[in-house]
Amino acid sequence: MSALRHIRVLSDGRPGHENQSAGLALALAARTGATHEVMRLDPGASVWTRMKAAVEAGVCAPDLVIAAGHRMHLPLWWAGRRFGAKTVVIMTPSLPQRCFDLALVPQHDAPGVTDTARRILTKGALNRVPEIRAEKIDLGLVLIGGPSKHHGWDGERLAAMIGRVTAAQPELSWTVADSRRTPEGFLDGLPVSKAVRKVPHQQTQPGWLAGELAKARVVWVTADSVSMVHEAATAGAATGVFPVPLAGDGGGRPQRSVDNLIAEGLVTDFAAWERAGGPALRVKPGAALHEAGRCADLIVARWFAPVTA
Repeated sequence: MSALRHIRVLSDGRPGHENQSAGLALALAARTGATHEVMRLDPGASVWTRMKAAVEAGVCAPDLVIAAGHRMHLPLWWAGRRFGAKTVVIMTPSLPQRCFDLALVPQHDAPGVTDTARRILTKGALNRVPEIRAEKIDLGLVLIGGPSKHHGWDGERLAAMIGRVTAAQPELSWTVADSRRTPEGFLDGLPVSKAVRKVPHQQTQPGWLAGELAKARVVWVTADSVSMVHEAATAGAATGVFPVPLAGDGGGRPQRSVDNLIAEGLVTDFAAWERAGGPALRVKPGAALHEAGRCADLIVARWFAPVTA
């Protein structure tokens, strides 16, 4: 078993992709003492330019290369070949799976399959939420998304649900935040108690949401905001999900991802919460979720030596 000294992340610059790769790199670094770097490759450049950039000199030669996003697949394969490094691709690869040492594939992308020597199924997307959780305070957070290709919008119904959950736990200081996808005027017109703080996304700074998720005891998220549902649960908050209208594909893979979390008891859907009488939302015993950490444990066990005390 060799030491993991340095990790290279190949990024196409998309925040969602980089968030997953960097989250895994951070979890691996915590377990092995490895350093890591993020190399951003221009996804609009030619394949050859991307492949060449992937093997440029960096901090040092990597022992492991990680990437997410289809335009990073050939550069990832090439970097692994050139450096003799292990390769981890996040999400289903567009190249044959044998081109990479390991693929981390969300369950909702591969229904009916199981883990193999070259594939680990994950509960949704990885993220960089810290594994060491901050102490929770009496903060409630509502995160509002908006229409997408998989989900529609029913502002009147959503407003009623938000009013219901914020009124059900008055012991919490509630913050309601919208997003770039939220229809204009929805947040301003939201009929909630004056004690509920409204935060438009235009007024937030980078890192604001991560800080709020770290502190919040309870978080409610609209079902279209799949990454936020996973991040809230990973941060250790009691997480509820507001249903929103589904598109013709029934919400597609994003909705399946949320449905899987609900089925496993990791988050609570609004209908079940309401049927139970609208109780205080609390984290269920054993409902821990940190997929970057879990995958890092499996990778270290397969290939690398962990940090010794």
